[in-house]
Amino acid sequence: MSYNTVRHAIGDITESPGPHSVYGDDMAKFFYLVPEGGNWRDLPEDVKPLALGNAFSSGGGKTGFFRKLSWDEPSPTIIGRANRKGSAMCHPEQIRPLSVKECARLQGFPDNWKIEGSMSDQYLQIGNAVPIHLGEAIGRLFVGPKGEYVQEFEDREVEPLESMIDEGLAKLKASAHNKKSRKAIRLKSEQVELF
Repeated sequence: MSYNTVRHAIGDITESPGPHSVYGDDMAKFFYLVPEGGNWRDLPEDVKPLALGNAFSSGGGKTGFFRKLSWDEPSPTIIGRANRKGSAMCHPEQIRPLSVKECARLQGFPDNWKIEGSMSDQYLQIGNAVPIHLGEAIGRLFVGPKGEYVQEFEDREVEPLESMIDEGLAKLKASAHNKKSRKAIRLKSEQVELF
C-alpha cells in the first residue's frame, strides 16, 4: 500500500513554512527530548509526570501528547489546535507546531487556496475540513470517471452501504489510534483492534 509521507507533503517548505504558532518555553523544553516520530513515551521516566501533569495518571493512550511527526510516515489527523501539549503537531526537525500552510498541505489543499481570519481561525478551519483526497474518494463512489452519476447506488440496498461505511470508520479509528494499530491493519486487515 502506498501513502504520502510528511516529507512528501511539506519537505520542500521547511525553510519557508509561513505563519505558525509557537510553543512556550515550558512546553518547548520537553519537545527537545522527543525524537522525530516520538511522543511523551520517549521522555525520560522522571520527566513524564512533569510533562503531562494531571494527564499522566489518567487513562487512555495519550498518543497526541508531545507528538513530533516523522518525516517518513503519514501525518496523523490534522486538528484545529496544533500547539497544545495534548494534541501536538510538532515539526519533525524544528521545535515548533506545524505552520498553517503545512497543515493545509497535509489536508491536501493547494498552496494557492486562501484561508482567511486570525491564525487561530485558520488552524481551526483546516482542522475542521475534510481532507481533499478523502472527499474525492467518497465522491468517486457516486460519480464515475467522466463526471456521470453512478446509477447503481440508486438500486443498492441501504444496509450494505451503511455496513461498508461502518467498517471503514472502524478501520479509520483503529489506524488513527496509534502506530501499532496501523501496523496491525497492514499485517492483519481481518483482525482490526478498536479502541
